[in-house]
Amino acid sequence: MDQLQQLIRQAELQQKNLELDLLFRKNMDFFEKAEPNIFNKYHNYTPTELQLIFNNEGYINLYNMGENTHAVYSKDPYEFCKEYVEKYQEMPTFYRVTARTTKAIDPENDAHIHNMNPLIEFMNSKEEKQTSFLPLEAKTQFMLVHGIGIGYHIPMILEKTDVQHMCIIEPHEDNFYASLHTIDWRAIYDYFDREYSTFNLILGKTANDSFHLIRQYLNQIGLFNSAKPYVFDHLSSPEMRESTTVFFEKLPTMLGAMGYFDDEQVSLSHTVANYSEQRNILRDHVQLNHQTINRPVFVVANGPSLDHCVDFLRTHQHEVIIFSCGTALGSLRKAGIKPDFHIEMERTRPVVEWIETSTTPEYREDIICLGLNTVHPDTYALFNTTGMGMKSNDLGTHFICQYIGDNEFVVNFALCNPTVGNTGVAYAAALGFKNIYLVGLDLGFASDGTHHSSLSKHYDVKDEHQESLNLYKAETAGNKKFPGNFGGEVISTPVYAHSRISIETLLKQYPHINCYNTSNGVYIRGTTPMPITDITIEPSEPIDKKLFSHNLYEKYFNIKGLRKIESMEKIAEYFRPAIDFCDEMEKLFSYKAKSRADAFKMLAKQHKRALQVGLNSKTQYAYSIMKGSVHSFDFVLAKCLYNGKSQEEGVEIFNKGVEHYRQFLAQAKQKIKSSLLKKDARSRNLSQKLKH
Repeated sequence: MDQLQQLIRQAELQQKNLELDLLFRKNMDFFEKAEPNIFNKYHNYTPTELQLIFNNEGYINLYNMGENTHAVYSKDPYEFCKEYVEKYQEMPTFYRVTARTTKAIDPENDAHIHNMNPLIEFMNSKEEKQTSFLPLEAKTQFMLVHGIGIGYHIPMILEKTDVQHMCIIEPHEDNFYASLHTIDWRAIYDYFDREYSTFNLILGKTANDSFHLIRQYLNQIGLFNSAKPYVFDHLSSPEMRESTTVFFEKLPTMLGAMGYFDDEQVSLSHTVANYSEQRNILRDHVQLNHQTINRPVFVVANGPSLDHCVDFLRTHQHEVIIFSCGTALGSLRKAGIKPDFHIEMERTRPVVEWIETSTTPEYREDIICLGLNTVHPDTYALFNTTGMGMKSNDLGTHFICQYIGDNEFVVNFALCNPTVGNTGVAYAAALGFKNIYLVGLDLGFASDGTHHSSLSKHYDVKDEHQESLNLYKAETAGNKKFPGNFGGEVISTPVYAHSRISIETLLKQYPHINCYNTSNGVYIRGTTPMPITDITIEPSEPIDKKLFSHNLYEKYFNIKGLRKIESMEKIAEYFRPAIDFCDEMEKLFSYKAKSRADAFKMLAKQHKRALQVGLNSKTQYAYSIMKGSVHSFDFVLAKCLYNGKSQEEGVEIFNKGVEHYRQFLAQAKQKIKSSLLKKDARSRNLSQKLKH
């Protein structure tokens, strides 16, 4: 009997292995044509850690073949996946992205803010508070699946809900290899081979790389599809948990990075004006010339912890290079410290008022001002020597590139926002400094709730607008606690969180940089926490800092080989297609959506049309000026669909929300016609608001 059982067991094993092998070959035949990269990777692949085994219980399981061989699934994987999917159907996991209004000076003059804020207020007023878990709906717009394992759960999910867009992340390549023997991948691809539906597979990538690929994917299909992203976590591992953390941590930065119409219009007008005035442009970069500088540079922002560093900076200001960032310039002047370079990034004209009320022409005389192409020309006019970096992903930069001469280039200046501290760090890295010290770059609130150095002009001004900004209030919705640079936790705003992530991303690209953070604010990955009192400035040869700074400036900034800009009338012609696009979208959204699917089709049609405009060389600038607002309104309108007590009410909220979008389109169209190249003219009258 034992021998008979053994023969039966061998026959079952042979049959099972044959079935696995046939399915593997079928999948390889499919991927050879559909995804050659996957075919090339796996057709002769040998797993190193995980392996499929037909066990004594009579089913296939995935085994970890390390020192202590053990099954990945605690029971029959098919039954395990079935139970897990059924539980998920009853209590699914999804992420809620909060939309908040924006504070601005004279918002009625901003087509975007003037219409987006009322839309957000209307949408949020219709949001129903969830008192219990809701089951998975029959249709799911976007789902992120972490983990393939043996793969059974994937077709099971698709049986429970009609997923429009699915992205699967599997960092462990052995897992995907196993699934090639257990599930029919052609059937999964065929499922998504329909209009307004997509499928994305990310294999063997780190958490950071996975996020960047998800970002590309969402930009391609439209970020609005992830207005309510569902997450299915299968066989959690540290890598997958990190991927989830990174995705949710950075999702708000994707929204913030969209920009908006009025910002792009101001960028265009300021860039054209700065370029026309022949302002020197960043033309070289340490990653091109590989020439580094050992002398330390102190990047000084205006956070509360600057107060603890002024004595050190005052003592050593003749030995180190100092960058002042934004309003830190006035604080340093009060402390008797003069920077070598001043950094600016804000595009609005009130920056001029801040500098004029906190410094003098004599103080600024020998300071080199480095900023972005978006900075107001009047800001640059306050300094004798100026240079601008061409900000990446910016309309002004995109437009000016056509005037670069043959065999010439300008540096695409990346990771220089959202705060002026980011611009300072980006410049320090670009100019070749190896030893960077961060001062007053708290990116959060001090324990007493203060937001800037006590030396800052912020406390000398009585300004209702300033006091209303969420950026200056620790206890504000959306603020979160993050690990502190010297332990504990620090309250930070969404903008500061974006700023931190941007610095972390930049430092990863410069492994040669030693970055020390003296700030008593949030911890920034890639930096070494260091109290200012622990810093020792090594004795070195005396330096003529003025000569050093000007030589560095002349090495990196010039306008050689750049062509003159065309007439203002000619520039306006480039943007006439944006008016046509607005007309087209007003017509598209003149119809009332009848269902959630109908509404998503409208959004998808707009997204597709916008991409077509962007890919056409004759209309590309029209896309650049409109894309931020178009994508932002798309996302908020998609969120409207999930508000209310029912899907039907959500569609009603969407249709009413569309009216705000159509008003934006009309206002944007008018601004393109009448004030395309108008520079920012807002004023805060700071000189009249000084406290006495």
